[in-house]
Amino acid sequence: MAGTRTLSKYWMLTNDFTQNPYPVLEHVRNESPVSELSMPGGGRAFVVTRYEDAKAALADPRLSRDIHVHYRLMSERTGQTMTPPPEEANHLANLEPPRHTPLRRAISFAFTPRRAEALRPRVEEIADDLLDRLAGQPVPDLIAGYADPLPVITIAELMGVPADAWPDFLRWSTALRTYSPTDGSGVLDRNIQELSAYMSALIAEKEREPGDDLLSALIHADPERRLTSTEILSTGFALMTGGNDTTASLVGGVIAALLTHPDEREQLLGEPGRWGKSMDELIRYVSPISNALQRVTTEPVELGGVTIPAGEVVVISVMSTNRDTSQFPDHPDVLDLDRHKPAHLSFGFGIHYCSGAHLAKVITEIGARRLFERFPDVRLAVEPAELRYAQNVVVRPLEALPVRL
Repeated sequence: MAGTRTLSKYWMLTNDFTQNPYPVLEHVRNESPVSELSMPGGGRAFVVTRYEDAKAALADPRLSRDIHVHYRLMSERTGQTMTPPPEEANHLANLEPPRHTPLRRAISFAFTPRRAEALRPRVEEIADDLLDRLAGQPVPDLIAGYADPLPVITIAELMGVPADAWPDFLRWSTALRTYSPTDGSGVLDRNIQELSAYMSALIAEKEREPGDDLLSALIHADPERRLTSTEILSTGFALMTGGNDTTASLVGGVIAALLTHPDEREQLLGEPGRWGKSMDELIRYVSPISNALQRVTTEPVELGGVTIPAGEVVVISVMSTNRDTSQFPDHPDVLDLDRHKPAHLSFGFGIHYCSGAHLAKVITEIGARRLFERFPDVRLAVEPAELRYAQNVVVRPLEALPVRL
């Protein structure tokens, strides 16, 4: 492919790329593994596409995830003073050590593999209830009716949110992933305020009357592991965005992959014990994360032979790393459930490795398995080429997944 493609300066932001990114990413990996990308509002970003460079970048403290560093850069580029809302400025994904360290220690108890496995029966009940609602529809959409609500309801219940608020949580989660801080419509601010007000009231209620849920556990934790009210609120926001978005994208992507790979689906249905063992290969192949959350260089950093100056945005293309032949030499464009240890980067690497990775795998495994067990003849209601992906710089969700059950 070398020399056959000329990239637009907005190459990663085009609809053509969104729908079929892999040929472009292969070209970039081969020809310019650390490439510049122009941003529509001005400025640029450096895109890292090779596995080893990406792994190094994710572990490099000079590439900051501190949200205050990001907002300072946005302020400089837009000429407007911008400050992060406290709901987003006090959780793990948006902080670096030293603040990051005690926060991760404080919430790690809630996301152990053992706790995630204990949730299996309840996740199965939620999945079955959602499938019951879809059963009578002639052409149900598995995104709006299944992949989106399954993680939202699971995580809302994990936090102790009552069932009558779940529709609002689905609406808030959608808004938080759809609108950016630079959007001028006010939709993001309005939804942040609504979710913040609800969560603040819920936290106050659980301070008075704790339950058997994550928020209560954080509020009434031992003193050495206790968070402030603002940190608990911000953690709730992180679960609503990072937890819901990535898992919804993963559930929809895995189901779509198995709908278009009938042999692999039959293997899993014939050997139920293979589901858990196959999840990492399914995640690698699907790449529910387009790019890791953006970093900003705090000093010059060399990656892939390119020196990136201080004060620059760095985008790490997870989709590209998950198809890099240097890491996956045996046909990375093929879904191979027997692939040996597919060490993908979809959940990150280093101190920002996703705390809820195992829970996301459990939700996805159950979501896909229950669907195909319940409806073994389910098939796409459109041609695979007609499926469309929503444009998003972090996750890669399908817009819709119409099927006949």
